[in-house]
Amino acid sequence: MSSFLDQSAGYLINMTALLLKRELSTAIKNHNIDVTPEQWAILNRLNENNDLTQKEVAKLTFKDNANITRMLDKLEKKGLVVRQPDANDRRSWNLSITKKGIKIRDLVEPLAVDVLDKISKGITKNEMDLYNNISKKIINNLIE
Repeated sequence: MSSFLDQSAGYLINMTALLLKRELSTAIKNHNIDVTPEQWAILNRLNENNDLTQKEVAKLTFKDNANITRMLDKLEKKGLVVRQPDANDRRSWNLSITKKGIKIRDLVEPLAVDVLDKISKGITKNEMDLYNNISKKIINNLIE
């Protein structure tokens, strides 16, 4: 018997996120690509907007500064991102994706698209659009 909480939006959103992450992680591992879904998200954001600060990357990926620092350290060691001091703020770093980082990002993108295709089986475009719109409203309610 399921409880009220098992049917709540919070539980269902969390389970969806966990399963999506697991699915993408498995696909990445099966293709012997040396990044996690979280690291790929950072590469994706840096590919869209080069020269972001660490704080901006944290905000765009919904990660705290400690997690971002740890992930960026790993990405930098792998040669996927570079940090350069910000000319205007000595306490800040500008981040850029490297050519190797772009290559890894590009290898993972079709795997992510496959995962999204998998989750939308049996769901109409209108239903998926409605789900996405509601999800955006929930996110906006939480970040206001």
